[in-house]
Amino acid sequence: MRHRWSAWCVIVLTSVGFLSPAFAAPPVVEFGPLTELRTDEGRISFGMIVSADVVSWSSPDARDLLIGRLWDGVYLYPSQDLQSFGEPIRLCDQLGHVVLMVEPWGRDTDGHELLIGCDRLGNVSLLRKAGQYPDIRLEVAQKPLLMSDGSPLNIPFVNPKYRLSSNPEQLWPQDFNYAYPTVYRSLDGGEGVIFGDWGGELWYMPHTGNEGHEPAFAGRLYNKRDGRPFARPKHLLKDEQGETLLMGTAAENGIRYPGGAARPVMYHNEVTGSHGLIVVGGMERNQIHFLQQVKTGAENEPIFQDHGEVTIEGLPDEGYDPYNYHAVLTLVETGGGPDLLLSRGCDIAYCKRLSSDGVKPRFRFDYWLSGKNVPTRGYNFTEILTDHRGRRFLLENDTFWTFRQITTVQGEPKLSSTSFPLLDQNGIFLVEGETDMQHLEKWGFHRAALWNYDGSGQQHLIVGTDKGLLYLLRLEKDLGVDNRFEFRSFGPLKDSHGEVIRLHHRVVAAPVDLNGDGRLDLVLAGATYGSGDPRPGSGIYCVLNEGELEDQSPVLSAAQVIETVGHVHPDFKMHHGQVQSLDLFGTGEKLVVVSTQIGDDFRGYVYRPSKDRIALEHTGVILPPISIEERLLDLKGDGTWQYVRSGGESLIAKYATVKIRASTD
Repeated sequence: MRHRWSAWCVIVLTSVGFLSPAFAAPPVVEFGPLTELRTDEGRISFGMIVSADVVSWSSPDARDLLIGRLWDGVYLYPSQDLQSFGEPIRLCDQLGHVVLMVEPWGRDTDGHELLIGCDRLGNVSLLRKAGQYPDIRLEVAQKPLLMSDGSPLNIPFVNPKYRLSSNPEQLWPQDFNYAYPTVYRSLDGGEGVIFGDWGGELWYMPHTGNEGHEPAFAGRLYNKRDGRPFARPKHLLKDEQGETLLMGTAAENGIRYPGGAARPVMYHNEVTGSHGLIVVGGMERNQIHFLQQVKTGAENEPIFQDHGEVTIEGLPDEGYDPYNYHAVLTLVETGGGPDLLLSRGCDIAYCKRLSSDGVKPRFRFDYWLSGKNVPTRGYNFTEILTDHRGRRFLLENDTFWTFRQITTVQGEPKLSSTSFPLLDQNGIFLVEGETDMQHLEKWGFHRAALWNYDGSGQQHLIVGTDKGLLYLLRLEKDLGVDNRFEFRSFGPLKDSHGEVIRLHHRVVAAPVDLNGDGRLDLVLAGATYGSGDPRPGSGIYCVLNEGELEDQSPVLSAAQVIETVGHVHPDFKMHHGQVQSLDLFGTGEKLVVVSTQIGDDFRGYVYRPSKDRIALEHTGVILPPISIEERLLDLKGDGTWQYVRSGGESLIAKYATVKIRASTD
């Protein structure tokens, strides 16, 4: 489809000379304000949930959700019944932390509600609720949280089994440690905070009274390996045999070991007398255990017995989910024992309690928190394809490759909550990942683009993978018949010398004719991100399309660095690049947008192929930042571009209008 702009835009482009190779003042491209991409009816995307609690802040009998979102801050979702929700209120950003998890603690001596705040560096803060609903916010009361001797609290990563890894500090520097807090009231009447951490340990920090207006807690002094002094919670918790509790199973570099991402919630059932913790742990698969407190130790620390996995009957098994290690629990008091809320990425499952004769609780899945016209989950939207009936589908790489129908309602795009897998001749199309150690081969960051490599006009796809490889998905059947989206896959693709084409990690491809022969070649971007790259580095590359073999796979030249005239993209590692080819201005000319993270902050440099050599020449147009989970797509199907922020790890999809105007320079 040719993308149309208003006659004003075409006149502007012509008047500034942009349609000719030499121009004085290229047009300015801007993105309008972001709008949430919503689903017609389905699960609510709460963002990537890293903490969750039920509070009564909008009214005395409310059941509001207090949600900590990854990278984004803390939100309040007003609700009376956990069935319908008002618009969320952003209570704070990350308050200077990379990530912020929160847990309501109680009140200070002035009556203000306090919360414990934690981040992924093991730091702990004290927060204060200020204002009245709906003008409510969270403020810092004490950062970092200090022990009575003035030492700042920091929770160290001390999992002893982690040393099984041959390269134990590749991902975990000495300051890295997610900390998940829950208020705990012990059998002996004492109270404090229990922290689960990234190593699967559980720590207990007793409350010792008040110092001034704020609560005081007990810790122990320790030094980091570089000599910096900190305090940690007083007790590293053990079971009744004196063994350190390590919850869940973790994996990295192919090594599995006990203890990974322990996320606890205090549990007490007045009917059965069960008292202790429900803990979800594990990197690859969540394991939910009940730890019953059986006694207190010599220093009044709780000692637990592990009663094994907690049953949640009927909980949908949706396959491998790379966000499992962020799942958290919270309880909903109902009288006689609590119900359970379990997050999964951006989704929340309501699980009703079941009667139990033993100490271990039981639950049954009831429903996903859902609604009509609600924010939808999004991770990495890559292309829009049209099926045999003219329906338009958004292709996404998330846990797996899926298609979701996109429609327009009253001029606004809506995304169906129903998804269909991308299939090839072997079933569900799968390619290897490499860069996220805890996911092993089950997940990787991949991207796709439409590639009419054979001139047939079919909706073939070129896939760039996490491992730096290329795959062709050739469309040979009518798309979407019986809701099947099936291709024939080739790959990893090789060059004409028989060598597998590999460009670092997370390679992305953009089709464009570089040499004027009428065939769509590929511009590629890739960069080392982790281990496994045989030639570490980064760059903008190209491969030329030299025709087809008898099996209809493409003949490709060896990959080579492509010159970008007018702008040089710096070399880097452990960061990212993005490329996309599109008829940006609706003139019939396909341009290439290149965004790199380092040096350019993902600003999109717009190029056209050089006429006299294999190179890209900068047009002078620079777009606002377009990161790796972001694209320019025609969501509305009306020939206009939208900037689409798929969500990435925030998991809330948004879009904005692309605006073009004449330069004032």
